[in-house]
Amino acid sequence: MQDKAYAVAIVVVLGICCLGMYVAVSGYFNSNPSALSSLATPVFQSTQVVVNLPTDTPLPSVTLATQPTVATVAPLPSPLGAFQTITAATTAVAPTAPPVTVRPAASRTSTSTSANVSCAGFQFCPKGGLGDSTIAPTGVECPRNFIWGRVTDSNGAGIPNVRVRFKLATTGEADTVTTKGAPDPAGIYNIPTGQPGSSWVLWMLDAGGNIASPQITLVTQVYTGAGNCPTRLDFVQQK
Repeated sequence: MQDKAYAVAIVVVLGICCLGMYVAVSGYFNSNPSALSSLATPVFQSTQVVVNLPTDTPLPSVTLATQPTVATVAPLPSPLGAFQTITAATTAVAPTAPPVTVRPAASRTSTSTSANVSCAGFQFCPKGGLGDSTIAPTGVECPRNFIWGRVTDSNGAGIPNVRVRFKLATTGEADTVTTKGAPDPAGIYNIPTGQPGSSWVLWMLDAGGNIASPQITLVTQVYTGAGNCPTRLDFVQQK
């Protein structure tokens, strides 16, 4: 019973305390109405936020300056270790026409083979000549597969039955021909040589078989129609 009495006493005391607090709080708010309004107002106040939305207004156009075209270069190693520059541009080079060689007009002036040869002490002197179909073998003006010519005295008359010695320069093979007489033109001779391009050495022999003229080297070749026939060699007797 004593415990119940204590419990009832405690409840009564708590009730009196609560009632006292209520009366105190009510009296405070009745005497200070502004305090009650401040409790109704939120502590945090909102701040106005302005949001700018993008519009469809087009941006001002920008004109780009045209830049000059620059050739692309790339260094490449050369065989010597240096660098070569290769440009993107290609230079067209016009082909160069080959030089035109003007063919000289045919000359009808005979050039003496003995011009650069000394005939001193010899019985005969060598001499070049023009093509002549009347005395050349086969009736051709200047046949390319013969060495031919005429042996004459100092007055230009043909001398028959004199000997002309010849040899092939590459092999040294040698032989002798005799100048012709009637019915052929006196003093003519000819030596078959085959195809052009061979080299021959010719000279005259006297009656005793001795050398009677300077030795002359001829290379057989095709006649161009200008100047002396390259395969004709005459011999003129000295006075």
